[in-house]
Amino acid sequence: MKTNSNALLGVLVLLTIVIVTIVTFSLGCAETPAIPENTTEIESNSEYVYGNAVVEQTDVLILESFPVQVHVSVTGYLPDGCTQLDEELIKFNNEDNSFTVNLTTRRPADELCTETIVPFQSTVILDVYGLEKGTYKVDVNGIKGHFELQTDNIIPE
Repeated sequence: MKTNSNALLGVLVLLTIVIVTIVTFSLGCAETPAIPENTTEIESNSEYVYGNAVVEQTDVLILESFPVQVHVSVTGYLPDGCTQLDEELIKFNNEDNSFTVNLTTRRPADELCTETIVPFQSTVILDVYGLEKGTYKVDVNGIKGHFELQTDNIIPE
């Protein structure tokens, strides 16, 4: 009877060692975090990986001043602890009175990072001086908004 319990104990110890070894190797061989589906990788070089920020909400703020100033408050998240906001590229289209804002990100290519999303808030300043009164569209990484200028945004001479 003592031999059977020793054999059973040996099998349990061996099984525990195998499980601990498998779990240890699994955790030690982590892959580089994937870019979320709604984020697109723009460019990769040896030092950094560039992409687009995930934007969840935008609020267009018209400041009480003349000439009028327009700021866009942007909230969203970054896919990991190493990714940072990089640039804001702003284009204005005269034909359809629209601003397109592209918020890009930058992440070190070979750095191990925390795999948790990191919220961000940023303010984008739109250059609206000289625009005529009317309604204008704003698109920040696919999230759309609009604002209206009540008068032409030019200081009369």
